[in-house]
Amino acid sequence: MKWKMHLPERPFRAIIDGIKKVEGRVPSKEDDRYGKIKGGDKIVFELEPGDEKIEVDVNFVHHYPDVRSMLVAEGVENVLSSRGNLEQGIESYHAISGYKENVVKYGIFAIGVSPK
Repeated sequence: MKWKMHLPERPFRAIIDGIKKVEGRVPSKEDDRYGKIKGGDKIVFELEPGDEKIEVDVNFVHHYPDVRSMLVAEGVENVLSSRGNLEQGIESYHAISGYKENVVKYGIFAIGVSPK
């Protein structure tokens, strides 16, 4: 299956460059698709803002109860495009609108990706 998602500039470029290997996503009541993504699927990331796109292969999808667990298990260096440390990564994810509240309800998905 092919999925479509948006990304800001820094993580978009980090995926293209092969630096960011894991995309973390938190579901919401309105958007529960992340648990349906499977290894072997494709994701088309669209640069936001802009019209540039990149298609990636999904290598795996892991579910975690919180951001800390995801960053520790997947490796901060594989998840964060900012190259920050564990605490900065947690702060960064919690700063995304709705993530801090929704991760408590739904957990967080780590989607392993590799550019084509």
